[in-house]
Amino acid sequence: MLSLNQAKTGAKIIWRSTPHEILEANHLKVGRGGAKLVCKLRNLLTGAVIDYTFAGDEKLEEAEVRFRVAQYLYSEGDKAFFMTSDDYATVELALPKQQQQFLLEGADADLIVWQDRPIAVSLPKKVSLKVTYTEPGFKGNTQSSVQKPAKLETGLEIMVPLFVNVGDTVVVNTETGKYDSRG
Repeated sequence: MLSLNQAKTGAKIIWRSTPHEILEANHLKVGRGGAKLVCKLRNLLTGAVIDYTFAGDEKLEEAEVRFRVAQYLYSEGDKAFFMTSDDYATVELALPKQQQQFLLEGADADLIVWQDRPIAVSLPKKVSLKVTYTEPGFKGNTQSSVQKPAKLETGLEIMVPLFVNVGDTVVVNTETGKYDSRG
């Protein structure tokens, strides 16, 4: 069991009988009242994100999740298929299109396993992807805040600075889905 002081961003907890990940955790101490934990939780089974406030003396049950390395194979609709690295078994997982667009075929991914079944994929914070299409930048336009649309090798479309060209590798933040830097 975790006390509210031990609950940190990234912790996995059981809340309402399902595993959740704490996305944001703000500890509040209000005058004479007890402490509170205002947090944003993501349901690891459905992907739904909710805000919730825990009262001062509540205890949180830690979710016993483990990670398993797997290789991303392909997707069909909202289903993604992975091959585990230890026993080469194929795992089918419901994965939203937003997450599928950050995965390259053949890339390693960490599967989150709860009660001996894979429930989600842990994406890296940043991924490097090649630009397959973008309009050319205009010569002499060096203003850094101007951006143009670009299509990446996974089908993801993002806004990039004018100096990025077709064939360049860009780093994309998987949490925001935005351009981070040039790779």
